[in-house]
Order: sequence, then structure tokens, then C-alpha cells
Amino acid sequence: MQMQKWLVSTVLGLTLVGGAGCGPQEQPAPTPAPETTQPQQPAPQQEDEGRAVSSMAATAITWEDFTRAHTTTSLTCISARYAHSCAFCASNNDYQLEYSNSSCTGPNDTFNSCITCDKAWLTDIQPVYLPDGDLINVIVEHNAASPDVVEFRLESGSAVTWWKQVGLVGGGDHWKVWNENGNSWCNWPSASTANCNTNSQWTSIVTDPGSYFVFSKAKGIFAVHTEMYRLYNLADRLSGGDRVTFRWTKD
Repeated sequence: MQMQKWLVSTVLGLTLVGGAGCGPQEQPAPTPAPETTQPQQPAPQQEDEGRAVSSMAATAITWEDFTRAHTTTSLTCISARYAHSCAFCASNNDYQLEYSNSSCTGPNDTFNSCITCDKAWLTDIQPVYLPDGDLINVIVEHNAASPDVVEFRLESGSAVTWWKQVGLVGGGDHWKVWNENGNSWCNWPSASTANCNTNSQWTSIVTDPGSYFVFSKAKGIFAVHTEMYRLYNLADRLSGGDRVTFRWTKD
């Protein structure tokens, strides 16, 4: 009897164990495939004379930006300091500070004096720099070229040696003048010319509303050629036969 009970319990135990092993197994959730990201495309670049000009957004400027200036007027000594009479300083508004700091006891004091200088109102005019700290002077000469073209010229000041360029964009072309270290070149759509600092374009293209000048310069430790400014509304200042000279005097 004991043997029977043992056999029955053994069979039941094996059945339970077998059932646990033979049931459907719960499959683990599939691991999602990592998302693929498209590589970022480099920013488009514009072709230059064998090098590239960065396509960063250039700042739109106006003709007036070339001539903006801060004007201040100040009362300034134009002579060495010397003794004025108390009466002189007391009666002249320009010398009130000196009079108040003097030993004068009053306008009629003839024993003491007012130490000051001859003064004049002087005007100081300081140019306003373009957004990246540049100064570009502009001169327009009329009747300097053939009436059917407008010439444009780029010069650099004596202290400006890094690469600078001015280009005229319009009519499907980008005509350029650039200079560096005292040397200059011109670029037509298909050619480069050394020792050239003046280029030209048809008057009808220059005065078209869609045409503009673009000013570029080398920036940073790697001297990356970078578009800095764009000048639109060329017809406001230019007409056939004009020559416009841009002189980059500070960068």
C-alpha cells in the first residue's frame, strides 16, 4: 500500500513538472532597431577664386551706413594754462568751473586770480563702424567710364592686409575684385587677372532692382572667406558711366 501511494505521488509530480516545461514560452519583447539619422549636409558654399566663401547670412547695409558718424562738441583748451583776472572768469560762462575753484573772493577781487587757459569749442567726428567692426569708404566718380557700364573698384588701406573682396551679383553672374597683402585681382565669370582692382558690368544690370554688391573678408584663425555685407538699391547712387571705389580702411 505504501509503495502504491509512493508511485502515485511520483507520477503526479512528474506530470506537474512536465506541464511546466511544455507550456508555451513567453517570448521577450523584440528590441527595437536603433533609429538611423541622416547625416547633416554641410551648408552650401559659393564658389570663389579657387577657394570657398562661407554662406553665412550677410548683413544688409545701406549707402548711408558708409558715412554714419558720431559728432561731439566739447570746450577744449587751445593754450597753456595761465592766470586770468577774477572779473574775467566770473563774467564768462566758459570759465565758471575755474572761477568756483579759484581763490577769487568775488568778481572785483584784484589780489587773487583765476588759473585757466584759452578755450574753444571743438567738434570731434568719429565714424560709426559696420556691424563686424569694419570701415569702408565710398567714392563715386561720374563720367569716369563708358555710359553703358558701371565700374567698381576695391582698395585696401595700408593697415589692412587680409583678404577682402567686393562682388557685383546680377544678370546671372558674380563679377569680383579682391585683394590681399597689397596685391589685387579681378574675376570675370570665366577668368582671373592679376594686378587688377577694377571691374565693370552693364549699366542695365547694375541698376536692376535685383542686383547687389556683396562684401566679403577673411575671418578667424583659419582666415575663412566669409560674406559680411550686402548692399542693395544700387540705382539710388549709381548710373551709367560711374566708377564707385570701395576703400576698406579697417577690419
